[in-house]
Amino acid sequence: MAFLFCALLFVVVVHNLFALASLRKIHGPPSASLLSGNFTQMFNHGAAKFHKYLDDTYGRVYRITGFFGASILVISDPHAAANILVKEHSTFVMDPALRESNRLVWGPGLFAAIGEHHRKQRKMLNPVFAPQHLRSLIPLFHRVTNQLELVLRQLTADGPREIELLDWLGRLALELIAQGGLGYTFDSLNLDAGEHEFASALQEYMPTISSLYLWRKITPFLPRWPRFLRFCALRLPNAKVHNVIRISDIIHKHSMQIFKEKKALLAKGDKEFARQLGEGKDIISLLMRESEDAAEDVRLPDEEIIAQIGTFLFAGSETTSVTLSRILLLLAQNPDVQDRLRDELNEAHTSADGDMTYEVLSELPYLEAVCHETLRVYAPVAFVNRTCAADVAVPLSQPIETSDGPLSAIFIPQGTDIIIHTTAINRAKDIWGPDAEEWRPERFLSPLPESVAEAHIPGVYSNTMTFSAGGHSCIGFKFSELEMKVVLFHLVRSFRFSPSQTEIIWKYGGLTTPSLKGSDTFGPKLPMVVETL
Repeated sequence: MAFLFCALLFVVVVHNLFALASLRKIHGPPSASLLSGNFTQMFNHGAAKFHKYLDDTYGRVYRITGFFGASILVISDPHAAANILVKEHSTFVMDPALRESNRLVWGPGLFAAIGEHHRKQRKMLNPVFAPQHLRSLIPLFHRVTNQLELVLRQLTADGPREIELLDWLGRLALELIAQGGLGYTFDSLNLDAGEHEFASALQEYMPTISSLYLWRKITPFLPRWPRFLRFCALRLPNAKVHNVIRISDIIHKHSMQIFKEKKALLAKGDKEFARQLGEGKDIISLLMRESEDAAEDVRLPDEEIIAQIGTFLFAGSETTSVTLSRILLLLAQNPDVQDRLRDELNEAHTSADGDMTYEVLSELPYLEAVCHETLRVYAPVAFVNRTCAADVAVPLSQPIETSDGPLSAIFIPQGTDIIIHTTAINRAKDIWGPDAEEWRPERFLSPLPESVAEAHIPGVYSNTMTFSAGGHSCIGFKFSELEMKVVLFHLVRSFRFSPSQTEIIWKYGGLTTPSLKGSDTFGPKLPMVVETL
């Protein structure tokens, strides 16, 4: 293992010195460390200020230094992003280290699949995320959210009370994706329920894996012998590596349990399948049916379906709970917006005689505006990573200044790591206007500036890059948006939210999560004052 590491290090250093030399003409910040370059500045908990400084100073394309002198391009030019993520997607691939570490933790699901393998999985999954299917999940979303509403009513029965809201929103998001996505329950939405080990594992994953960047770089060069890798990894003197193995074991154990239960129900026929939680309308049930009925060359193997279970639970719970936290905190800090949203929801509830269907929820302009603006300004994931698999020139929407003069296209050599800075695109003042960094839901109640359309932002959601773009964009973004609308309908109508006296800060760590200022407590926290109306 030590020899492999040293050999890899030598290859990396030589590659960085010679193959990526052409990138040095692109401006960027000075390296802060011979070993880690700018990485500790870019990816620490308080990195958001550094990101803004870089965007303001160096513009839409700049170069940072990675480990061992690597040149990494950070891009927030919409035209370049469209080329990288859509037009030239086969050239700009998922970072092999990220892909392989995802495969080791999550299995051969969407997090690890590329090329034709990825297209095959997406094709099989697309129908279960279609609007016609999402309509059928609305009653389930209402039912699950009602459980949290009852819990909060119990907690605030004696008057306004400060509640650790992120914990409950995390439980809710996990239960929504568990029931709507898997037809399974973790039974976590009651006052007596402790934190489920699966939920704990999901929360620990991002902070743990983000801190193992250098170790992850080795994974593409390791032999694919699971038992041997596990044997070696457990003998490494690194507690974080051991923790990732523990997290992976928990994910696989519960994913396998859910799959076996589904498989047994499927074997009993449609009537038994329809009697399960979710009535057989959940994503995995439909996927298993689709796969059973598909031709042999299209059918997904069992191991890939098992991998999707953990993938959906993670992708569908962590980002949703963080985004809901952000929205509720913003509403607490802006009571006029909270009141206006509540008025719209109450009026819609009355007009629809309480039947809040997919169509009714989709036609509430202020609810839509609050969701769109929050996801624009405060996207939970700030970056999309790619690696260039072949030498290529990428055109820009605006020329950039380099040490060789202005360039309207940049040559990117094979092996270059790319960071698409989605937050910078979402907040660009030349696209969204001088108030682009402000959270102002009213922005989406009137026609957007012509500059938004002219930018041709390639993202799949509302002229933003929040859910990425192209074939690897978030397949479940409509599912997530619908969840958020149902949750906000219930919570904003039933409760008034006010800020805690404790100052909240937002920490970057893969996901941007809330925390208590000055606290050494591990993990994200969001205390808020909740009052029943």
